[in-house]
Amino acid sequence: MNETKFYPYIAVTALCMVIYHLANCYFNIFGTLEHRMIHLGFAITLVSMTAHQLKGKPLIRAVLILTTLICLIYLKYNLQRLLLDIGFPLTRDMIVGFAIIVVVFIGAWLSFGPILPLMVIILMSYGYFGHYIGGPILSIEEIMSTVCLTFGGYDLWGTILIISANVIFLFVFYGHMLQHLRATDSFMEVGKLIGRYTRSGAAMTGVISSFFMGMTTGQATPNIAVTGAFTIPLMKRVGYKAEVAASIEAAASGGGQIMPPIMGAGAFVMAELLSVPYSKIIMVALIPGILYFFAVAMFVHFQAIKSNVTPLREKVDRRRLTATAPLFIIPLVIILVLLFLEFPPMVSAFWGIVTLVGLSFVRKNTRPSISHLIKGCIYGAVTGSRVALACATLGPIIALVTKTGLGIKVGYSVELWSGGNLFLGLIILMISVIILGLEVPTVAAYLIAAMVAIPALTRLGLDPFQAHMFAFYFGAFSGLTPPVGMAAIVASKIANASYFRTAILSMYAAVAGFVIPYLFVFNGSLLLLPGSTVISVMSAVAFTIMALAALEVGLVGCLFSRLTAFQRLLSIGGSVGFMIFVATGKYAFLIGAAVIIAFVIIFNFKKTAANKLAYPRISA
Repeated sequence: MNETKFYPYIAVTALCMVIYHLANCYFNIFGTLEHRMIHLGFAITLVSMTAHQLKGKPLIRAVLILTTLICLIYLKYNLQRLLLDIGFPLTRDMIVGFAIIVVVFIGAWLSFGPILPLMVIILMSYGYFGHYIGGPILSIEEIMSTVCLTFGGYDLWGTILIISANVIFLFVFYGHMLQHLRATDSFMEVGKLIGRYTRSGAAMTGVISSFFMGMTTGQATPNIAVTGAFTIPLMKRVGYKAEVAASIEAAASGGGQIMPPIMGAGAFVMAELLSVPYSKIIMVALIPGILYFFAVAMFVHFQAIKSNVTPLREKVDRRRLTATAPLFIIPLVIILVLLFLEFPPMVSAFWGIVTLVGLSFVRKNTRPSISHLIKGCIYGAVTGSRVALACATLGPIIALVTKTGLGIKVGYSVELWSGGNLFLGLIILMISVIILGLEVPTVAAYLIAAMVAIPALTRLGLDPFQAHMFAFYFGAFSGLTPPVGMAAIVASKIANASYFRTAILSMYAAVAGFVIPYLFVFNGSLLLLPGSTVISVMSAVAFTIMALAALEVGLVGCLFSRLTAFQRLLSIGGSVGFMIFVATGKYAFLIGAAVIIAFVIIFNFKKTAANKLAYPRISA
């Protein structure tokens, strides 16, 4: 988008899209189905205008936009007949349906690569040719009706696109406006303030700023782009290796997808699938999100000791902090209050956006220029459009998985492969979601898993919240795993570091994201599930903290000073003991873990004292 963002026609289209979606929060300008069509029409238009793959190819752009417009006009004026004749499309309906599907596929490919469109094509082929391998027998008419001519449920125009049009777009736009109205400046200043009082300094600044940024964007890549541009060079300057600096930023920014209140598209879809208010998702996700960032903070602290970095006390611009903090805090509080009062999420987003823009004009030093407002609209609308195309592609995937019976087959296969063992079933789901997440957005990896594997886990005894959160976590952190970890790729480019080394270290830093899901599956207190008590929650949190701290000590190889290989293994073993206690409540594992960790602390402390290293003691 960088090379085309200044074109007036892009700005006009983005502004029209934003104004339309904001107005739709309170005024039903068009019917529900027409609203989805307009949303998708804007999305295809903006993606076609800004896709770098189409640079210098105005004819292809024009064909995509014109085809979309013709198809939407046809569908609008034939909507009543199509709704009455569902399952019996005319030839011209089939042609229009095929055309809109092709355009959506191209838009999804331009936004996220070929995997999502290919999955739909494979499923469509399975529906038509599947009877040769004992599968379903679907006609072309049935396939087209299922994919894009049903106008409800989980087709192209169904539930997922509704969530995109009414909720996701607005929150994505809100996140970009925060950035372009400089509300995110406060994150950096708070990070500097906390970083002044920690050994890790610049790295802790990155963790704290990414924590706040993640609360409001729910996306990893924009988080890295904003905070990493400042923190990564600073970390390198004080002594962190390039790969370590990049991995810290990637892990911290990746956590933005699991940190309430705004957790990205997948969380809004989860609320819809579970039929609960979004405020319930916020409460369920709160403790695991905080525990994750605690673990990343432990990683950076022990890395600072290991790397013997010199803490750099960055000067805090208190004037900027006091000026920009209200732009972050007040809109966020309004969004949270409205969500917990069970107002619709789109109303909460609307008032968050209005409050943010209004507050930005109150003080002279935060008053935005017209260009900043327009850039915020362009970036927010284009990112929201890309997500919309992913959601539009997901609808047919879910519809076909359901129609062909593939979801039921895969679900029972998971049970068969796991032999009815919940732990093995979780491992199968984890691997599946990570593989899916290598090339598709988090929401896609999560949603596909939710439709095919989660029902099997609930039959194995899991609470629906635990099953959905488990899949959601691994979808979110697939962005760190090689060979295609987008968060690690972006961070390594900023740091000028090796991608593969960055990805491996990112997984070390983000190890909590791969561990915590197993803990809340076996201990629902971490998700505040029904039956949780204050004591059970406090106990689960305390021993999870011990487990994560010990695990980071072992992975980094440093506590008060560097550990021996044997001590690292002991530390990891003690961490596992704490985890098993959290999962099972068996005190034998707690006692064994405590003894092992005490051994590591005592011997490392003695070694540190002998070498006259005057670092403060840190409890494992």
